[in-house]
Amino acid sequence: MNTTPSIFMPSPINAVLEGLYEANTTMAELKRHGDFGIGTFNDLDGEMIIVDGQIFQMDIDGCAHSVDNDEKTPFAAVCKFKAISTDLIDKPIDADKFNDLLDKCLPSRNMMYAIRIEGLFSKVRTRAVQKTANYTPLVEATSAQKESVFENVEGTLVGFYTPDFIPSVNVPGYHFHFITADRDKGGHVLECGLNKGTIAIQFYTRLDLNLPVTLDYLSADFNRNAAEDLEKAER
Repeated sequence: MNTTPSIFMPSPINAVLEGLYEANTTMAELKRHGDFGIGTFNDLDGEMIIVDGQIFQMDIDGCAHSVDNDEKTPFAAVCKFKAISTDLIDKPIDADKFNDLLDKCLPSRNMMYAIRIEGLFSKVRTRAVQKTANYTPLVEATSAQKESVFENVEGTLVGFYTPDFIPSVNVPGYHFHFITADRDKGGHVLECGLNKGTIAIQFYTRLDLNLPVTLDYLSADFNRNAAEDLEKAER
């Protein structure tokens, strides 16, 4: 049995991109694979964040709720998080410089990373999507998203960096979800500025990808280049 740390994904991002929002992976299954991660729920019913082994659902209004183990997900990325490096940030970083700061923390752009950022944020702009009917393309679902803005707020960013060469598997580049320190609010991160905090990183050389055995997935056509739709939907 290979004990090298890996990132578990119950399906590739291309399935969600094409509107396949119903799957059979439960929260209990996700917890068996890790204590840290992000994703969504069946029918795109909220944004998911997993922090310290707890799973929260952040609804269209940006409110966070704990979820039952039998809730299901069509897409998530989960891992067992143990930081190999931690950087202290003691001066403000504006939103337009945030990714540049993260780039300096990564040893290589060709690896996968789990990233946890805790601190006082000057501004976090998030979004959530309305519960959406199966087969609705993701770019259409996110066109009706609702945004929330949090200012001078303490909280946690949970996310991943994925190399550009596997865009059909996971969102390329940085992909973060946010939750406030009181675990009350949050969402999918669109923009972020940090006053002070810590950036903890773990790298991964293995991806544990599950391909769904459902009729929808088995009969789907993934041949088109959907990079433009993914950029619109996730950014």
